[in-house]
Amino acid sequence: MGRKQDRARVAGGQDYEVRYEAKKTRRSASAVKKAVKKVGSSRKKVERRLRSK
Repeated sequence: MGRKQDRARVAGGQDYEVRYEAKKTRRSASAVKKAVKKVGSSRKKVERRLRSK
């Protein structure tokens, strides 16, 4: 359960997670970090935020 829960979050301070999310959404790493700061670490919310811009 812990692993699945971990995948539901984006760790904004972890470069590899930021790079993964940036590549997945075709956005910059700084855009991912800004999204995490704005909407929190929920992967769904971060991806929704990145798609809406």
